[in-house]
Amino acid sequence: MNVHQHLVDPLDLVSPDGARVDQRVFCDTDLYERELDTVFRRCWLLLGHESQLPEPGSFVRTSMGEDPVLLTRDRDGRLHAHLNICRHRGTELCRVDRGSATTFECSYHGWIYRNDGRLVGVPGRKTLYYDELDTSDWGLAPVAELDTYKGLIFATFDPDAPPLVDYLGNAAWYLDIILDRRAGGTELLGVQKWRIPTNWKVVSENHCGDEYHVGFAHRSNFAELADPAHSVPMAREIRPEVGHGFGVFLFPEGTRLEHTVGPESPPALRAYLGEIHDEVVERLGPERARMGLVHGCVFPNFGLVPVFNSLRICQPRGVGEVEMWSFALVDRDAPAEVKRVLRATALKTFGPAGSFEQDDGGNWSDVTRMSRSARRHRVPLNLTMGLGHEAAAPGDRGEIGLTASDINQRGFYRRWRDEVTR
Repeated sequence: MNVHQHLVDPLDLVSPDGARVDQRVFCDTDLYERELDTVFRRCWLLLGHESQLPEPGSFVRTSMGEDPVLLTRDRDGRLHAHLNICRHRGTELCRVDRGSATTFECSYHGWIYRNDGRLVGVPGRKTLYYDELDTSDWGLAPVAELDTYKGLIFATFDPDAPPLVDYLGNAAWYLDIILDRRAGGTELLGVQKWRIPTNWKVVSENHCGDEYHVGFAHRSNFAELADPAHSVPMAREIRPEVGHGFGVFLFPEGTRLEHTVGPESPPALRAYLGEIHDEVVERLGPERARMGLVHGCVFPNFGLVPVFNSLRICQPRGVGEVEMWSFALVDRDAPAEVKRVLRATALKTFGPAGSFEQDDGGNWSDVTRMSRSARRHRVPLNLTMGLGHEAAAPGDRGEIGLTASDINQRGFYRRWRDEVTR
């Protein structure tokens, strides 16, 4: 018997163009289990940033879907990612979020693993196991592939996954706007974690491409948008690859970086942007130097709100719950005062008590709650905005919605449909 034959058919839930979505995608438990075995097993998933592991011995406890993962840097500086599960009785091996250690000892029976995953200590190995246990067979289970891009660390459980750079495709060109504008690269500051009663796809599709909601969901944050008739999008939606998506400001030619933030911005930040403008233009070129990433998503669950310096991972914790992990992404070589300002901004807007985050979380929860209606299959969702009115993005790097558009949501659900059915 096919383990998935009792499931609702994903081909019936999302139209081929991604413009029509059945609400059951947000609440069907069997479908969620299938996602864990397809989307979160095959795709490249963001684990963290190299700045979180600054030296040999550093480690970070992270997650890939619902699988617990231990990310480490060994004594030679190499990165490793293994399931954070003891091979003896399945206990969580490391319960600390981050730190430094050369070995990890299981709290249940004392098995000891090096930070490269090797099993190096078993109490009673000679007397209780009669010296017959081959420890080389019982190290921590590694991910299939691990790779980095401009400081970001990704992994996949699929040994046949395409190389990370191919998986990112044109999205990498846009990510460089925030990841590669300075020679020193970037770093993450802190992490905030909280749970929201919503399905992970509701969050990811919002990160992917929902400029349309800003003047409505966040009206209280924008006094100038008090009249919803004037709530026009401030950015354009760009789909670099099917599944990935960004909202992008396109500033006029010749715009300097210090003029891309409002006059109310802290003087230290405006001064810093003025100081690095020439370096950014030299590294990115004049075209990207006048682009500003507003929001974005790398399929399936790596979210960004760069306009407020928030880098996010939407960790699924069941069909109707997510754990949001939010970091402040800053230039590594920025002055301490600028880093402080940027971190405070990220917390006040998209932290667990952030003004924008509260608006979004309430709506995301509602979408998931409404999807449990007994008549949900009779009220499909409409993602047709801008359908048929896409154009080539700058440099032919993907497609762009000419106005407010569901272009990225359609791409997200097309990608989801492909992943859960192949």
